[in-house]
Amino acid sequence: MFEQIKVFFMKIWDELIITFIVRILKKSKEIVKPSVNELLNNIDYNSKNWGEEIDKVLEIKTTVERHFPEYKDYLLIQYGSSVIPDNKLPSDYDFIVLLLGYPIEGNRYIHNKGTISDESNETNKNQVDIVFRDYLSFLFAASAGMPYENSVIYNGKLIKGHQGYFQWLKNITKNILFDKDFLIRRFKEKIITEKQEFHKCLKECEEFGHDEYYVIRAGYYYITSILQLRRIQNFEKVITQNQVIELSKVRSFYEDILDDNIRNKYEQLVENLKRNNTLDLISIDDIKEVLLYIGEEYDKNK
Repeated sequence: MFEQIKVFFMKIWDELIITFIVRILKKSKEIVKPSVNELLNNIDYNSKNWGEEIDKVLEIKTTVERHFPEYKDYLLIQYGSSVIPDNKLPSDYDFIVLLLGYPIEGNRYIHNKGTISDESNETNKNQVDIVFRDYLSFLFAASAGMPYENSVIYNGKLIKGHQGYFQWLKNITKNILFDKDFLIRRFKEKIITEKQEFHKCLKECEEFGHDEYYVIRAGYYYITSILQLRRIQNFEKVITQNQVIELSKVRSFYEDILDDNIRNKYEQLVENLKRNNTLDLISIDDIKEVLLYIGEEYDKNK
């Protein structure tokens, strides 16, 4: 009788232990959610619908529907080191979404602050970068000689969307030539806009506690455009697309900064935004210091 009772309680105890373990495992699965980076690394590129899988992981369709309802279609393009293999950056993902449509009253969205999807925003901004742009404004910028846009078109890979729209970008910009004076004027206009964006992000951060990441990112664009303009001013009268694309390789600007301290801060800024280092290693004060040095020199020479 005693043995039967003992076996009965041992069986109940075993069941309780198993139930407890199962609950712990279920709870851990709920807590440890795979990052976007991990999900992208596990995409089966031999699958027929691999493009749709990437779109789903990044929540592009739902993000467009939620934030850009006036646009009815889009191109998802991958660019950067994840397209051009780099052993130092095996999991560095960059995407751009070109929005297709006709917004009411000509109000074209230009979102250049990185990912805004709920799935891949704060947690994954150090792993995945997604930019949302209006297709036509992107095309105009590329035709005007902007380095980023030309680099995306030349080196990018279409993940989802109509191949014809992507090929059109390539055909229009292929072997295009740019007038130096025209490009200088466009860059000066671009720098004014980026300066305004930087101060806007800085104010939002200081007054409303918005994420410092956007201040740092805006500062990066502002500083880099000034450095790019310097190079353009030393070009010949006619500039080729290849020269413009070279301007998108921002690491080449390190040697253009003579002050060691400022050069190191800019290098840290670039490497952080390329996700080689954590954003904690760069501060808004560092951005201000670089801008004080680069900006003052720019103001003297403009």
